[in-house]
Amino acid sequence: MFAPLEHTGAIAKSPASSPRHKRKKHITPLIVGLGLVPSSCLAQATPSNLPTIEVVGKRDEPPMNPIDHTAMGHEVSGERLASKRVISPDTALLLKEVPGISLAQGGGLSSLPVIHGLNDDRNAIEIGGISITSACGNHMNPPLSYIDPSNISKIEVLTALIPVSKGGDSIGGSIIVTPREPIFAPPVPTQVSVTQDNLPILASDNTPVFSGSLSLFYRSNNKNPTIAGTASAATEHFSVNYTGAWTKASNYHAGGGVEVPSTSFAAQNHSATIAYRKEDQFIALRAAYQDIPYQGFVNQRMDMLGNKSLNFDLTYKGGFDWGRAEANAYYQHTRHYMNFLADKNGGIEATSTTGMPMYTSGTDFGYRFKSEILASQIDSIRIGNEFHGQSLNDWWPPVAGSTPSMGSMSMSMSSMMCCETFQNINNGTRDRLGTYVEWERSWTQSWSTLIGIRNDLVWTNTQNVEGYNTMMYGADAARFNASNHARMDINFDVTALVRFAPDAGSLIEAGYTRKTRSPSLYERYTWSTNAMASEMNNWFGDGNGYVGNIALKPEVAHTFSISASWRDAVEGGFEAKVTPYYMHIENYIDVDKLGVLGTGSGQVNLLQFANHDAEIFGVDFSGRARLFRSEDAGTLTLTGVASYTRGRRLDDSGSLYHMMPMNGKVAIEHQIPLLGGVLTTALEGEAVAAKTNVQTLRLEPQTPAYGLMNVRTAFEFANLRFDAGVENLFDRLYYSPLGGVDIASYKAGLNSVLQTPVAGIGRTIYGGMTIRF
Repeated sequence: MFAPLEHTGAIAKSPASSPRHKRKKHITPLIVGLGLVPSSCLAQATPSNLPTIEVVGKRDEPPMNPIDHTAMGHEVSGERLASKRVISPDTALLLKEVPGISLAQGGGLSSLPVIHGLNDDRNAIEIGGISITSACGNHMNPPLSYIDPSNISKIEVLTALIPVSKGGDSIGGSIIVTPREPIFAPPVPTQVSVTQDNLPILASDNTPVFSGSLSLFYRSNNKNPTIAGTASAATEHFSVNYTGAWTKASNYHAGGGVEVPSTSFAAQNHSATIAYRKEDQFIALRAAYQDIPYQGFVNQRMDMLGNKSLNFDLTYKGGFDWGRAEANAYYQHTRHYMNFLADKNGGIEATSTTGMPMYTSGTDFGYRFKSEILASQIDSIRIGNEFHGQSLNDWWPPVAGSTPSMGSMSMSMSSMMCCETFQNINNGTRDRLGTYVEWERSWTQSWSTLIGIRNDLVWTNTQNVEGYNTMMYGADAARFNASNHARMDINFDVTALVRFAPDAGSLIEAGYTRKTRSPSLYERYTWSTNAMASEMNNWFGDGNGYVGNIALKPEVAHTFSISASWRDAVEGGFEAKVTPYYMHIENYIDVDKLGVLGTGSGQVNLLQFANHDAEIFGVDFSGRARLFRSEDAGTLTLTGVASYTRGRRLDDSGSLYHMMPMNGKVAIEHQIPLLGGVLTTALEGEAVAAKTNVQTLRLEPQTPAYGLMNVRTAFEFANLRFDAGVENLFDRLYYSPLGGVDIASYKAGLNSVLQTPVAGIGRTIYGGMTIRF
């Protein structure tokens, strides 16, 4: 649910709401197109701009946390982040309360956000300005897994009618993650400041000042501790910042106490930033390192036994008389290793010379330049150019001692892995050059429009491949190598929006977008129809085998949506928002059936990626109402969110894969001053309808309806914060509709049928403490 109400927070003067001649008094980072907020409505809406670098002051009695009164946009920050970090180290889970978002289960750190039925590569995800591509045939390392929740300042989510300035090469939504901002000392010696996370800065002159925090969390179900910390040293113009986190967990237990195998994990994340700021000029260099020694995947045939990444990002932001500009350049490299953890290997963890070793080396690099030109008092023009390059090598070494046998039609796994290195993706490249222009005009105090056009050129290629041996893989390799691998896609996106704000408490936005996404390297260039090899290229958690298709065309989504929101603009006593949408998708990348793999209870399908027209439609709702407020009894608030999504192919009317059924949450929250601090408690109910619309082509299992109850509380006093709560209070056994099939339990002999859905996590008691200094 929505987080409890904040009792204290930061006040930052929004650059967008300042008069034009005062813009240079702030660090005004340029957001890609500034979302959907027309300049005439900014005073009536929650600003969509990034916060200023330094935040000054305290608010004794702030209004309710708004439901992002910016039509299609949603923001997760402040108290919402603070109350969710303690529940799980999985960053994607921070988005569970956003209407229209559901989560597809991966590893304990690697859930995939699904926006209106579209997941993974179909959504544009940025981590601090870096575009990260999953470097794994099972997508075990999606973008959000590369940053720990403790290192996040805010997450901006756009679910419908995405401006062209908010990302290309995607047909779903946009998720923009802002890491912790650099902290600077106050410019005025007598000024008392706090950071956006309420960390104190107690400088009285321009000498370096120090601040930081330490957080300790624990979750009972999977014995999961987390340690996270921050440290900063700063003057008025220079800042050095560090953020680190470590976590480790055993297998979780489903409702009723049954252990779910292949769900353990461990990880550490480190990030450092050096920044310089003077007036409205800002430059920063950020570096981040991640090491995941292991992560189990219950719905995959493989596990992660190593994932190390290193990235760098150099960012510049500046304000000028004509507007503002931002530029960044980045580099990200990932080394990934898959094999079997003990749960899938007879109780013994596989080594690099046993089991089924698989390696991936992936690199993302590029730049972004964007500017906003204030053409007049009512016109803003945004221009941007960006490049994203990806290189990928995915190879599987032979297993020592394997010898192919020609005396049997049924080959053992070891005989499949002799005698050369299997080249799944051999020097694959995917380069994208994007350019856009966007015009926003405020025609009156009530009416405004936004029009944008974008072009993305996408080049993909890969070199020839070979399998473990020619006897089993030669024919497929020869067919692939004889084809022309190079492809070039010329894609165009269009956005046309109109916004009407009849009064300070109402906002209506309607429009159309055309968005395009080119196929990924794995969708185009995986080549083997062999049972074992094809089953390794599966990021859907369904157990099937997948084969690429060089002839795939880009997906083109035509989206029509209207969003209406209402709020009490005077007292802030209620807010509500409803967003229906319809998408017609040309050349949606789905699958065709090539054959059947295996027999009996373990039988799955061999599928090849193929273009099919499709449609997706649905509606999102969110609301909040203050039931009462008094100085002695505190504030009682009722919140709710609900979503419905339906997707189907137009050729056979069959359901699309991983469409979330009707679901919703309702919570009652209470906040009261206590012992000089603030105590916040919440009781939350979650309900999910039965999933009966499934894609039979992928053998997607149906799941029953369920309801869960959660309780949480937080107490904040001065520089201390304590959190405690219980998720799945009544230890209910349930199956997430997007959890995939429980391959690990089937392989261990615990389930008799492969297509058994994965059981969700049972009762979890958690607690945490954060100290700021």
